[in-house]
Amino acid sequence: MTDKRLLVFTTLARTLSFGETARLLGITQPAVSKNIAVLEAEIGAALFVRYGRSVTLTDKGLSLLQISEKILAGYAEIDNIKE
Repeated sequence: MTDKRLLVFTTLARTLSFGETARLLGITQPAVSKNIAVLEAEIGAALFVRYGRSVTLTDKGLSLLQISEKILAGYAEIDNIKE
């Protein structure tokens, strides 16, 4: 069980690379961008500052990272129950 947008966000927040995130998750770079754009629209705030090909987290992005890591850990616990 997982929330794909949170997984994409968390992976991008850790790697700070759209290409590496796409490679790790087995999706395309445009798919990474789209997931982040949808999440930013839902939250109503930028989560990353983009500098050409580089990205860094905004303050709201840092806050969301802390929350999303807890949520993804909870999903992992649910998966363990299913096994």
